[in-house]
Amino acid sequence: MKRKRQRRFHPLLDLNENQFRLKYRYTKENFRRIIEIVRDDLEIDYNKPPNRNQVPIDLQILSAIRLWGGTEHPQLTAMAHGVSVATMNKITRRVASVLSSKASRYIRMPATLSEKELVIRSFQSLANMPQVIGALEHASVRLRMDSRMIDFESSQSGSESPTEDIVHLQVICDSTHKIRDLDMRSSYELDLNTAKEMFSLSRIKERFEQNEFRGRILLGNDNDSNCNFLLTPVQYPRQQSEELYNLAHHTTFAPVQLAINKWFSRFAILGSELWASFGSAKQTITALALLHNMAVEWNDPSIDIETNTCLYRPLFLNYIPDCNYNTTSTEHRVRKEFIKSNFSCKNK
Repeated sequence: MKRKRQRRFHPLLDLNENQFRLKYRYTKENFRRIIEIVRDDLEIDYNKPPNRNQVPIDLQILSAIRLWGGTEHPQLTAMAHGVSVATMNKITRRVASVLSSKASRYIRMPATLSEKELVIRSFQSLANMPQVIGALEHASVRLRMDSRMIDFESSQSGSESPTEDIVHLQVICDSTHKIRDLDMRSSYELDLNTAKEMFSLSRIKERFEQNEFRGRILLGNDNDSNCNFLLTPVQYPRQQSEELYNLAHHTTFAPVQLAINKWFSRFAILGSELWASFGSAKQTITALALLHNMAVEWNDPSIDIETNTCLYRPLFLNYIPDCNYNTTSTEHRVRKEFIKSNFSCKNK
């Protein structure tokens, strides 16, 4: 007598809405949208007969995002979907690769004049800080490679690869908490291992220097250096205009901190450890940024952050605040002129 095959567990069918949101970080409706966006890219070899044990496309996406959600041990995630941890890792790399290939569509700075003005007005409505096109913040993700990854990396590069690394992230967000630009560097790529060095190497700095965002500015924090287009708080304000500027800066900068908190909360794996090569980790982090932006765009309510606890932190070394108030550098002159033009009138 032929044994009846048991139906595979399917979260969209077998879990209620609240259970689903807890494990899969999205509403069922929004998760179906994600599946439709990436399904075609994950389909393989239509002419081949389907493998009896092949994991369906929708379950591949479900298992990957549940793993990235980091709400349980990876072994439990694998068991829930009826696959081994090794198979699940292959699936997540594949899903991350497909998602990251769509990054330019979902992670981008405003390009047209109307897009730029919309972002600027949105920031200005927070605290009347003019011409802000983005807020820049740093975070870090710990990376660990197993022995097989190390052997492969070594064979490709011809040199010994580390077992641990840190992926430094430079994130630019808008006031709606959407990630607009993402730069990633291994700690081994940075000589000084500082936020200033990372910004100096970034593509976004080149774009500002090439006047792609003429007249617009980014807001940074104390880790960063002032320049013509990146303004940080005044370390020791001595005038009311500087205090007003700092207050406006703090309020306008806050969305990027909340955005990264939401990102790290939705995908808790970012705050723990990624088991991957650096190249694979970059794809995964890009995929998670893209998924975060989808959640923002769709107003997905599955993650509700009301805590002031910071879920992320940059792991830079050698950070020395620039406390020289009397410096005559161009960088500080630019900020002084900005304060004089936009905040001094409030003293009168």
